[in-house]
Amino acid sequence: MSSPSPEAVAGYLSAMRPFWHPVLRSADLTDRPVRVVLLNEAISLTRLDGEVAAFPDVCRHLGAALSLGDVVDGRLLRCRYHGWQYDRTGRCAEIPLRGDGKIPAQARVRRLHSQERYGLIWVCLADEPQGDLPPYPEYDDPEFHRNELVQHAEWRASVPRLVMAALDDTHFSWVHPDVLGVAGQPRLPQRLGEQPVTVSADGVLTSRYRTSMPESPMVAEGGERAGALRTVDVEFHNVATVNSMKNVIHSAAGVSVTWNVYQPVSHDRTISFTQLLRTYDRDPAQDQLWEEFNLGIKEQDREIVESQQPWLLPPLRAQVILYLRPEDIPLVEFQKLMERLRVPQL
Repeated sequence: MSSPSPEAVAGYLSAMRPFWHPVLRSADLTDRPVRVVLLNEAISLTRLDGEVAAFPDVCRHLGAALSLGDVVDGRLLRCRYHGWQYDRTGRCAEIPLRGDGKIPAQARVRRLHSQERYGLIWVCLADEPQGDLPPYPEYDDPEFHRNELVQHAEWRASVPRLVMAALDDTHFSWVHPDVLGVAGQPRLPQRLGEQPVTVSADGVLTSRYRTSMPESPMVAEGGERAGALRTVDVEFHNVATVNSMKNVIHSAAGVSVTWNVYQPVSHDRTISFTQLLRTYDRDPAQDQLWEEFNLGIKEQDREIVESQQPWLLPPLRAQVILYLRPEDIPLVEFQKLMERLRVPQL
């Protein structure tokens, strides 16, 4: 299938601008500017006067990258080319060659919306943000042990494809044999409640179901054997937004959480940030085991997701994707959400 048209790509990038997107771990922004790319736009991140400031990565003078500069006295971002210095509002506060001379009012760069939360720096490119950050109440819940936040390698895929890969609940026995599902024994999850998949007015999708999984670091204690494998009954509460996917697994051992948020570098390039939490097995010495288990799952998904065509989801009415009911209900509802948010497709 051919690549999306330039018009489709431009429409997608434009539609994603109003949302808050993760772009960098807070710990990775220290005393020097850092360049990131969001929706094909280069951004310079820096700390000025103790807070994060995000600017287009272009000096107002001759267009050099501000991210190549440095921070002066913790207050000003200095361009490396001619030394123009910008304060946290984006106003040019000093032009060295002018000394005490007047600085033109046009000598300023646009300050982008930014905030720090959940150990991440978030940026919105639009003039007015749409909505809030993805819900993450577990972050502040003392019942949970939190692993370190991890930034993963870039995938050649769109954000919706990554969200849907984590939301899809019928691929376990095929893509994750004997890890999340029993090899060759696919089973339809038991949907829970009168409305097992719901979408709130502010764009948060929740999917609840019950299934069984092979024992692993994420699920343990009790269960029955499926051939040579011991399986465990679990209940999933999946929470998805336009650029996040949270898997909450309830088992006899307790509750584990995989929190994924996605940085849309472009329409077909995505960086994911992941944090693992759990109410059991809280010894930090176990963290590496959990990370390796989760990374193994991601690598199994990656090969599949990067192969999917087209990169942008075709609209439901086009019937390019042949969804089945009830198997694919969460995916259908997610795509309806994307269309409701006017994120254009092919």
